[in-house]
Amino acid sequence: MGEPVRQPRRHAQQIKETSTGSTMKYTSHAQNRIQQRCIPPLVIDWLLSYGKREKSFGSSRITFDKKARRDLSKDVGGQVVKQLSKYLNACIVVNHDRDELITAMWLH
Repeated sequence: MGEPVRQPRRHAQQIKETSTGSTMKYTSHAQNRIQQRCIPPLVIDWLLSYGKREKSFGSSRITFDKKARRDLSKDVGGQVVKQLSKYLNACIVVNHDRDELITAMWLH
């Protein structure tokens, strides 16, 4: 007989509500990366609300481009964005089919 087929291991998920009222599942990997990389939950919400989405291997990579920063600045105020500008290099990867945040990282 052949080797048994291995099923992909599903990680524990936590469901979080975004500032817009929608819900997003966070994989345990995403939760770990957000904590390890000290990315504030507010920045994750901003990425989901304002970020530019680029298709990447069946998921979307979401970043703050110029337009996203401009729109964010209009809504929350330029002073707030300026004070938190060090967090605007954050990036997340989301699988929209499953409403699942896969990982978070810093862009350099």
